Amino acid sequence: MNMLSPEHNRSTAPQDSDVAILMRTKDRLLLLPRALGSVLLQKFTRWHLYLVNDGGDRDALENLLRVYRPVFGDRLTVIHHEKSQGMEAASNAALRAGKEELVIVHDDDDSWDTDFLLYTVLFLSDSQNARYLGVATDCVVINEVIEDGTVRETDRSVWRRSDGVTDFEKMLYTNAFPPICFLFRRSVTEQIGPFDANLPVLGDWDFNIRLMTEGDIGIVHKALANYHHRRPGGAAIYGNSVIDGVSSHKSQNILLRNRLLRETLHKNPEFLGLIMALLQPAEETREKVEHSERMLADMLGHICHLEHQVNELIVRQHQQINDQSSGHSKIFHLFHVALNDLDQVRIVATWQKKMMMPVYRAWRLILPVRRIVAKIRRRV
Repeated sequence: MNMLSPEHNRSTAPQDSDVAILMRTKDRLLLLPRALGSVLLQKFTRWHLYLVNDGGDRDALENLLRVYRPVFGDRLTVIHHEKSQGMEAASNAALRAGKEELVIVHDDDDSWDTDFLLYTVLFLSDSQNARYLGVATDCVVINEVIEDGTVRETDRSVWRRSDGVTDFEKMLYTNAFPPICFLFRRSVTEQIGPFDANLPVLGDWDFNIRLMTEGDIGIVHKALANYHHRRPGGAAIYGNSVIDGVSSHKSQNILLRNRLLRETLHKNPEFLGLIMALLQPAEETREKVEHSERMLADMLGHICHLEHQVNELIVRQHQQINDQSSGHSKIFHLFHVALNDLDQVRIVATWQKKMMMPVYRAWRLILPVRRIVAKIRRRV
């Protein structure tokens, strides 16, 4: 896939390549400045930020934005919801407010490399990539914790894909990338509709599946997006739905697949037999894998139990040694010296045996000669 060089001046991109950035927030003022700064620092500057306050404290947000408004100028639109309508409804509100041809969802806790929009916009602006309805980059997964009102990074890793194009088959069983990585064409929503506001989570996965029924998603193999994760157990408002909402994700995953399967069978009831035939071997394989996992878990548990017993034995032995009197300590010392001496004798004996091996072999080889010599001696 060809892509225009980022060294090209941004004015070379067509005018319809302006970007609508959809950002949803609710009372997460600690993280929001990072997201706002991520947008402001983009080298590609023809964008507009649509910030949806989904039921959060309006005054607190406006006080924070007072510092940023002079910098954003006319590139910021704030939409306030008196009551929370959910993530996907908030995205749709921002989507309706804009008109830019290229669209991306920027969560209020994620961030971009300064080159993110430059590379992705140039990719979709290239006439050779006209077939692609969107483009996703690799990303850096950043784990972090919030302590005493500050965010501290704990570790990071690169989420990199080897494919040159997003695989639709893989997309059907798992979302291939987070929203922060994905820039898409607004025109596709005319065919597939907006985000599903009825989904509390996984709305981006549902949207991506529907988008791929119409066309392909390209890939820029550069880690230009930062996908921030926070460990479960912290303040609820700063949680990630993908981590803190694990149970909800699993339930919605099943419900979403159920809905898609029903829609397929309603349109094509003859597919039922085919799907059942395909699922049977898959289910058998799944059961075998689960059985193997249970066996491995049992073995691991047994090994851990043995390790615990051995550690307890070692601790008891050390305790017994420490409880001995000084006289016993001297005996142990002499015993240790004796063992060292015996070890030295064993080493010497081993080397002597190795050195004498040729002699032993020669002695066995001349066995017939030795017998003849012995007979001659007896006659004499």
